[in-house]
This record gives sequence, C-alpha cells and structure tokens, in this order.
Amino acid sequence: MYGINLLINHISCFQWGHEKCTEECKCAPCLHSWTFVVYLTAANLKGFKKIHNAVRKHLLPKLSIHKLKAALKSSESKTLFIIDSYDECFKDNVLLHDLIQGRVYANATLLLTSRPNYLKAHLKKAFDSKLSTDGFNREQKRLYVTRFANSKRENESKFEGLLSLINDDDSWNDYDEELHRRHIISLCSNPLNLAIICLLICSDGLPNITNRTELYKSVTKFLEKKASERMHRPMEEIEADIIRPICQLSFEAYKRNEVSLSKVDLEKVGVRADDVLQSGFLTKKIKVSLLDDPVERFYFSHKTFLEYLAAKHLAQTPDDLRDWLETIDADEWWYEEDSLKSFFIDLLHGDSFMEASLVIMERFSFSHKTNEFHNFPASCLLLELLRHLQAKTIILSPEMEDEFKKKCLSIINRNVNDSFDEYANIIISFATISQNAQPQDISMNLDTEAEHVIHYLTNLEKCPVIILMIKCADESVANEFSVPDAMQRGLQGSFFNYAANQLSSNIPLASYKEDPTDFLRIALEQGLGNDIQGMEYKPSKGGFGLQSFMRTALQKPLKMLKMVLWQIDSKCLEMLPKLLSNPQLKILHFFDVETCYLKHLLPPLSRLDALDELYLNIHDMSDMESQEIQYYEQILKKNKMQKLKINVYDISDKLKSVLQRTIPTMTALKEIDFWMKGSFDFWSSAEDHLQLESFALRVTSLKSDKIDNLPELLVKWTNLRSLRIEWNQNSVHLLKMFAVIAKCQMLNELNIYDSGIGDDLIDRLWEMVKSLKQLKSLHLRFNNLSSDGKQKIKDLAQQREKLLSVDL
Repeated sequence: MYGINLLINHISCFQWGHEKCTEECKCAPCLHSWTFVVYLTAANLKGFKKIHNAVRKHLLPKLSIHKLKAALKSSESKTLFIIDSYDECFKDNVLLHDLIQGRVYANATLLLTSRPNYLKAHLKKAFDSKLSTDGFNREQKRLYVTRFANSKRENESKFEGLLSLINDDDSWNDYDEELHRRHIISLCSNPLNLAIICLLICSDGLPNITNRTELYKSVTKFLEKKASERMHRPMEEIEADIIRPICQLSFEAYKRNEVSLSKVDLEKVGVRADDVLQSGFLTKKIKVSLLDDPVERFYFSHKTFLEYLAAKHLAQTPDDLRDWLETIDADEWWYEEDSLKSFFIDLLHGDSFMEASLVIMERFSFSHKTNEFHNFPASCLLLELLRHLQAKTIILSPEMEDEFKKKCLSIINRNVNDSFDEYANIIISFATISQNAQPQDISMNLDTEAEHVIHYLTNLEKCPVIILMIKCADESVANEFSVPDAMQRGLQGSFFNYAANQLSSNIPLASYKEDPTDFLRIALEQGLGNDIQGMEYKPSKGGFGLQSFMRTALQKPLKMLKMVLWQIDSKCLEMLPKLLSNPQLKILHFFDVETCYLKHLLPPLSRLDALDELYLNIHDMSDMESQEIQYYEQILKKNKMQKLKINVYDISDKLKSVLQRTIPTMTALKEIDFWMKGSFDFWSSAEDHLQLESFALRVTSLKSDKIDNLPELLVKWTNLRSLRIEWNQNSVHLLKMFAVIAKCQMLNELNIYDSGIGDDLIDRLWEMVKSLKQLKSLHLRFNNLSSDGKQKIKDLAQQREKLLSVDL
C-alpha cells in the first residue's frame, strides 16, 4: 500500500498541481486535461451526504460552499476524484459507495486505491480498468536492501545473508533450509515486509521466520525489547500494561474499520499516551484545521500491523473470538477478513483452534435461512470430528496439529466459498421425518482411525462438492417439529435442525471411502431413511454427484423428480428408464436435455399417463429426428405441461407443424418461452384456448407479415403478468407493438430488448407505460437511447404513483 499511496500522492500533489503539461504524459487521458483533481481518503467521505461538503471540510475551508458546488458541477466531466485507502474506511460509508456506483458525479472520473482482498467482485465491475502492484522483482529487492543499508548507515555486510537469498534462490540442497529460504523470499516480494526484515536484521540478524505471522511476531518482540530498554521496565510489564491493552483497542478499531485511536480510547483501557508513544507501537499525528480545534490521533504504522495486534487479541480472548465469528457472514470471511483471518489462525493452537473451527463450521456448514448444507457431506463429517475432538473422545498428537490445521482450513474455506452459490446442487423434499429414527454414534468409527485423522481429512478434501437443500412439504411439521435436547446437540428444535443433526451424526467415513460415486445415497440412507418424497438435481462446479443422486432416487418412493440432463454418462442413461418406471411419480421436470439423449428419454415419457405435471426443456430442437418429433407430439398432447420452452435455431417443417397443431390446445400451459430464428406464425387467435400468465418471444429476425397474429393473441391473454420480447424492428412495428402491449392491463413485468428503441420513441413508450397500472418492472436492454434519454425515462419512473423498477 505504501507504493500505491506514494504514487497517488505524487500524481495529485505534484504532477497535476505543480507541473505543466509538456505533452509527454504516458497515460490517456492526459493527467493535465482535468480541470479539477480532488484527492481524499475514504475516511474523509464518511459521515457526509454531499461530495462538495467533504471537499470544503478537508481541502478548501475558506471557499464558499455555493461556489465550490457550482465549480464541481460545471466541470463534472473534467473532474478526477482520487479516493485513497478504500480498505481502511469502506464500512457504513454511504457517500463512498454512491460515488463508486455512479449515483453522484456519474460523469466524473474516479480513481480508487485499496488492498486487493477488499475489492469484491461487484466492486471490480464498477470500474473500466484495474491496475495492481505486483511486488518487488529480484533486482528491485536487491536495490532496496542496498539503499536501506546506506540510509541507515549500516555496513552492507550485515545484509549479506539476505542478499544471498535474493541473488541465488535456486541453489539450495537441504530441504528444510530451502523451505525456510523460500518463505523468506516470498515475504521479501512485499515492500513492507522487506522493510521490516531489514529493520530486524539491523537489530538481531536474519530472522528465522516462515510466514507473515512470524514476521509480525518478531516485530512485536523487537518493539517490546526496545521499549523495555528505553522505559527501564521489564518486558513482562510492557506486555501486560501496554501491548495487551493496545491489542484490545486494535480489535475494536478493526471492527469500526478505523486505523487510529484517540486519547479517550487509550484512557478507557488505562494506558497513558506517553507510554504508548515511547513503546513505539503507535505514532501521534495532530490534524490542524483553520476552522476547528486541533485533533490528536494515534496511528499504527500500517493497517496490517493493526490486524496482527487485533488477531493477537482474538487468540488470547476466546470469548471475543467466538462472538466475532458468529457475527461475520461468508462474504466478509472470504473478502474482508482475509488478512486478519490468516493471522489469528496461525496464532491459534490446540483446543483454541479446534473451538474456533467448530464455531466457523457451525456458522457456515448449514444455512438456517435457506435450509442448505454447504460442501455436503464433508462439512457434516468434519463437524462431527470436531465435536469428538472437543469431547476428547479423540486426542490429536502435537505432531499432527500443523497438518490438521491445513486440511481443516481447506474444508472450511470450501464451505464458505460454497455459501456464495445462488442455488443448491441437490434439493431433497420430505413429507415428514420419522420420529423413530435414532442417531447412530460414530465415535467408534472415528476412534479406530484416531491415528489416521489426517488421512480422514484428506479423504474429506476429495469429496465432491455438493450443496444440499432440504424441504418439508408439510409446513406444520417443518415449523413445529422438535426433538429431545439430547438429539439436538445445541441446535434449536425444528424440522431442519433435526435433519441437520441426523446428517452430521450418522454418516460414517465409509460413505466416501467405499464408493466415491455413491456417497450421497449412503449418507442420505443412513441419515434420513425412506422419508424422502422429492429430489432435485442442479449441476454446478463440475456436476458432481449425479450417479449417486440417481441411485438414491431409484430407492425412494418419489412423487417429485427434477433433473438437469446435460453431459451425463452411460451409467446414468441406463438408470433413466428405471427412474421413470416409478408408479408414484406425479411431478417430473427435465432441464437442458441434450438432443443425443432424446432417444432414451422420449419413448418412456410418452407412456407416462399418471403424471400431474411435466416440464421438458430440450437444449436445441434443431436436430430432432422424425421419430423423436412423433414421441414429442404424443407428450404435448397429454396436456401435462404448465411451462413450455422451445429452443430451436433452425426449425424443421415437421416440428413446426406439430407445434402449430398442439400448442393452442394445451390448456394447462401458463408460461411459454420461444427462442428461435425465423418467423412467428404458429397459431391464430381463433384457434387459441390458452390463458397464459407469462410469454417470452426471442427471435433473430421477424418479418412484418409474420407478426399480425401476435397482437391478437396478447390481447386475448387477459391474465398475462410477464411479457418479454427480443427482436430488431423498425419504429413503425415498435409503435404498433406499444399500442397492443398497452392493453395488457395485468402486466407486472415488461422486457423489450430492441436496438430500435431510441430517443424519438420515448414519448410513445411512456404513453404505453402509463396505461399499465400494475407494472412493477421495466427492462429495456440493448436499446439505442442516449444518456439524456435514459435519464428522462428514470425521471418519469420516479413520478409514477406505483413504484417502478427500470433497467436500461
């Protein structure tokens, strides 16, 4: 960060403010092309509602607020805002996020700096380009060490060991020595770490460290030793009276997303400001203002040092660690807490690490909001192992601890990462859960493998990643069912918690070791028995677990089955007809079916007469053979589909004829989604017996003489709630369509994706919108609207009585 900070200050304070443009700027646009360059830190924006108020407060206190506001607005497109240290003050900073998202000064240019782990995916999308510092290369490391020695007037020979590592990092023979040296070299790539290593060498020679935590631990000991000598106090006293209170204050400042402390903060924990300054852990800065009294603050040398001290407090205070872990969500754990997380995990050992891991697993293995198990079944198995470690039914040897931490963290991180997914891989539905099921004690299984715990965890790492969601069809059971406390293991009584308990306590390791392709069936069989009545499979992350899913489904009296049939293997194809032979099956959905599987799927589907509901989405119907089209027609005529999706790039005459004959008679249909190339002339309003609620038409081209029947159909579907039309039309056809859509009085959602929509059609477009009193959402993507035109539509939306969401 120091490299970035210095660069930004050089740009804003020197190059733009003092240099004249010599037409040699290597960036585009030229730095000097901006009328205003405004440099602020993220902290400078916090608490303000308007940019100009923050600028006046921190930069131009003597200037009239009205003049400043007018100047910035008049030159908005020629203004560069440089916001430094996003990572140090992004929480509860509304104005900062408004600036990033373009809600204020949308036409200005924004340059933002941050440490990388704080830049979340959605934040990166808000910027057109991204620059990053990659750390020192070998030559830069060598040059830095040489300059450091000269600046400190130290003999360069003192740094020979470090320079040797930097210059000759490929010639080591001893494995342990090589490992140690590689850790040092890795740390040296970071300028801040290299500076710290050089400082330590000045004092005690080349430190024997292997990671960043040990580096900061060495710094803390170094400062503690110097403070002891300087203040003539024992190191134990420095630790107890100064360092521990500062660690506590560091954690409190970290939670507030601040990098400094006040004198009041120090007084709260009984520490004198003079003692802190003498210790070298903090430095004092006084902010002088022409309008306000001087403000005294105590700063850490870098936010990373604050994070280390905060982590040290967490490692020493289990209750604070537990409370903090229970408040953070997956997003914070993965992005915002990365630096602090690596520190406190390194500092935790033995029971404290196990207790923290247990809290994290209980926090992220199950989602009580969505009833999901993340990283199933590895999460359940690891959770149970940690509970046995907590109960001391398994004792880990000290030699195993480091490897145990690595494996355990790998599974924990996968759990947290899984919780970002928007949907489950596998959904299991129950009518109820048998209250006669008894939890099986698997401690014997674990005890027999106590000396092989690392092997156990290695197997868990190899488990395919499954996100398992459970549902209960009987809402009264789902909300009211509870079991004895002995079966809850600390969980509150509910249907979902009972299922969680059953799954986490009843799955032996054998469920993966015996047959990696059948772990799901074994896990569900032992955990939940025969109460499953519905199963749904949505592949993600490689489509793991499909075979095991289908084997599970074969053994259950399912009433509902939903599957994606995309890239399945021969064993799954063999099981498919058997799944469809289940006489109790009432609801059947198949998504994204590849054409090559139709010959296996369509014949048995055409014979299913007992179904109440069917959904069949074929990925591309262009290559359907004649026999397959015949089977498809038989399936359509059964009138079991509530939703029909047609994906076809080049529709054959035979398939088109089938659709023309059958669609108008499918009275069960509520939704139709057409995605095709060519004309739309499937049926006329006279033949139509449908009452659709949702209609989507996505075509690559549409001739004017082929849309005459569509307006009549739209008007006839009086229950239409959602309409989506994607095509490229001229303004005449668009105006005709606007007039028809205006008659669809029940519409809640309207999507029109057409590049023909430009500023000249805004008034007629809005006449249509005004007539749609129930409309909640309007999407007009791929349009040809100008920025002023888009703003006009947004302004009109704000004037409506009923709230309207607009996506342009």
